[in-house]
Amino acid sequence: MKLTSSAVLLVLLALLGCGGEDSSFPEDYNKAVRPLSELKQGLGTKPAAFERLAGGTSRTRKNLAKLDPPENAQDEFDALLGQLDDVTRDLRSVAQAERSKDVVRQRRAAKRLVRSSNELERIETALKTAVAEG
Repeated sequence: MKLTSSAVLLVLLALLGCGGEDSSFPEDYNKAVRPLSELKQGLGTKPAAFERLAGGTSRTRKNLAKLDPPENAQDEFDALLGQLDDVTRDLRSVAQAERSKDVVRQRRAAKRLVRSSNELERIETALKTAVAEG
């Protein structure tokens, strides 16, 4: 299973749509995830591309950790931060697997990344819902 970094970025960019009520949290959230949107250009399937995505994901996580989510969304927010750590780890694993030229290792790393990215999307949707319900 070959996974392109562009496909991964599309999954990660799903984070950029945090909406909800007119509070500062959604605006701050969108600013915090900006490192991911800035990675759109020049991505490929080489290990360095996955390392750049991992770096952007890590910066996004650090930015988000500075935010104070609405009280009713704290659990979802904490889960999101934890899942961003998992996605960052899996992006780095894909980069390492690509460097190894081991097809089995590449496939396993890609599957883990798909699973962690899907879970990130699920958690982010739950966070959006909690923020919107305020």
